[in-house]
Amino acid sequence: MEDNIPAEVKQARANHVIELQEKISLELNQKKIGETYKVIIDRYEGGNFIGRTEHDSPEVDNEVIIEAKSNYLRLGDFVSIKIIDATEFDLFGKPV
Repeated sequence: MEDNIPAEVKQARANHVIELQEKISLELNQKKIGETYKVIIDRYEGGNFIGRTEHDSPEVDNEVIIEAKSNYLRLGDFVSIKIIDATEFDLFGKPV
């Protein structure tokens, strides 16, 4: 089967799907603001602890970014985190 769809059309379609997914992801993440989740602390990076909720997979789903002011956090710990902000790809939280 021959592919007669121009590369520009393919790229435009892919861009449209990505834009739709980003919008959906932002809407879903913003609904999490104010909620508290059990978060595992995966790493320390750029002055923040980075974790993920018990519902998220590494390298695929959202990350939870927690300011390092919470210096009692340790890698591998599960911590209750209240979500205070969200973007398309990340959640921002603080320990409760």
